[in-house]
Amino acid sequence: MEQDRLQSEQKELLEEIREKVDRLAELSAQQESMKREADAIKAWFEANATDALKDSKEKTVEYWGSRNAKVTVGMSSTVKPVSFTMVKNLLGTVYPDFVKEEVSYKMTEPCKRLFTMMFLGEYTEGSLDETIRGITGDEKIQRVLRKKLKGKYGKDTETLVKLAGLSRQEAGDWAYLVAEVINWEWIVQILKAAGWGGTPREAIDIINNAVIVDEGLKVTVEAEKKG
Repeated sequence: MEQDRLQSEQKELLEEIREKVDRLAELSAQQESMKREADAIKAWFEANATDALKDSKEKTVEYWGSRNAKVTVGMSSTVKPVSFTMVKNLLGTVYPDFVKEEVSYKMTEPCKRLFTMMFLGEYTEGSLDETIRGITGDEKIQRVLRKKLKGKYGKDTETLVKLAGLSRQEAGDWAYLVAEVINWEWIVQILKAAGWGGTPREAIDIINNAVIVDEGLKVTVEAEKKG
């Protein structure tokens, strides 16, 4: 009876999942359709506003609907100097009154990845060679694994199932460890290249105090395109 109940609950859950996926895909398609229509209407207003403002000093034009709805189209200008040096030479002593100098820093994607894995503890001390030797004692397979394992959990799991003959559960566990060990080796390599004089742990402690990593979820919907 208990097994029947679990099977029934599982069946209900699968049915609910299918319904939710189908409905979300339908809503996403509607959103895309509405966005395309809205963009086309905006383009229509932009074309009309360009004509209306062509020989005018006005910067905006308003269009009214029948239910107190209003569309406003405004002309905007963006200044993008080619050379601040030329601007500075032109303005001379009043340059600070007209130009605000700001220093901006932007992390590259590899930097974000490095700090994320350090902050979230997505690493395990060790080496890939040691890990591979723990997976198999066959030297031929070891050599192939050194080339194949890249720290990509899904692909590494498949590789370990096919090459090392592991069960999917074992392969998944090892693939997880492989990814963390490769992360550790990368952290050590970066610190060495940076000339860091302390230990990797000391560097990680600094990053944990220097940055904050917010984790979030992103839902992506895909639906089959109708021909």
